[in-house]
Amino acid sequence: MNIKKIGMILWKSLLYTQRVVMIVAGSVTALIVFGQLVLREVGRPFAGYEEYLLLFAFWMYMMGSSHGSYEKSQITADILNRILKGRAKAILQVVASILTFVLCLIFAYWAFTLVQWSLSTKAVSSIHGIPVVWGQASIFVGLVVSSVYNFVYMIRDVMEALGRPAIAPAAGLREV
Repeated sequence: MNIKKIGMILWKSLLYTQRVVMIVAGSVTALIVFGQLVLREVGRPFAGYEEYLLLFAFWMYMMGSSHGSYEKSQITADILNRILKGRAKAILQVVASILTFVLCLIFAYWAFTLVQWSLSTKAVSSIHGIPVVWGQASIFVGLVVSSVYNFVYMIRDVMEALGRPAIAPAAGLREV
């Protein structure tokens, strides 16, 4: 098995896992909201449901955010990218890719320190005692996954700017 095939297997596995987490977290979030509405209607509200809701909503949001990195579908201000052509456009894309990757790493580091702090303080939610770190870990995981995607796209952009074939065609990276 060659390195390209292993890379594609890892790429697809990461994407599959991410999508499963998004689907599960989104479904549980919807069920919690629906369940609370039903319980409130029958006169038995579930105190502290927000603690569970927040946990699953965090995972849904952060996996969705990192999926946006995979799709390259985040909102961008790319007016220069539309005006420039050729080499200048390629260089601008490399600079943007490098900045995106570096900023993502910085935010991932900050999220890691947040997780460390939560572990050291053993912070828990006020009603059900859910460890706060479970929700905060989603920020770190989401940013790490985004960093992986941004790194691969950065390498692809650098290779294209140098006039070399990309490590994989853009369509190949987005296959699944």
